[in-house]
Amino acid sequence: MPLLAFDDVTKLAHDTSGRPLALLDGVSFEVVAGASVGVWGARRSGKSTLLRIAAGIERPDGGSVWFDGRNLTRMSRGEVARLLREKIGFAPMEWHATRNEVVVDHVALPVLSVGATLRHAHLLARETLERVGVTSRADARVGELSPGERTCVSIARGLVRDPLLLLVDEPGATPSPSDRDEIYALLRALARDPALTLIVASEDVAAIRAARRAMTLSDGALRSSDVAGTVVPFPRQRAEQAD
Repeated sequence: MPLLAFDDVTKLAHDTSGRPLALLDGVSFEVVAGASVGVWGARRSGKSTLLRIAAGIERPDGGSVWFDGRNLTRMSRGEVARLLREKIGFAPMEWHATRNEVVVDHVALPVLSVGATLRHAHLLARETLERVGVTSRADARVGELSPGERTCVSIARGLVRDPLLLLVDEPGATPSPSDRDEIYALLRALARDPALTLIVASEDVAAIRAARRAMTLSDGALRSSDVAGTVVPFPRQRAEQAD
């Protein structure tokens, strides 16, 4: 059984005149546990929408999404939120925090949200910040971070609860080439972790070179994938499974 599967997933939006636009158009694929997958596409190709749906943050308008044998599209909002806290980590390109929030507090929040003590949450947060290479910024304010450091902190927050699946959106969104090199080296290290399933979406091919499998999105449609490996075509009809 795959860890993550999209079955004919469609997501719609509307333009200024009210006409429907397909952000995702019949996307189907499977990802097995322990895989590292790169999703390449230009801007507005549907990459971020795909990750947000995989994380359960958005629901598709059609099709179904399966995670660890459960149909996300049939789960309650509370069940999906719990799954996001416990098994799925999401590192968005843009995240919001007050400029004065301390980095270690920001990374620790997912641990605090499940009832851990502040001491334990801070311990895990500092260990995770060390893992992503920004332990020296643990006591800095969010407003003091460079764009590259913000990306690493976002990844740390996604990793802090040791998820089964980590979703990383556009990690190269920094003007510094050296920061990008460090972030991409981090992604290569994460891709070698057999306990972690990693999906990275980017318009920069260099960001997904660490992935052992890759697929391409264009205008919301899956245009190509590695059909021989971890990313494979998903059948149009899937037998229903019990949650």
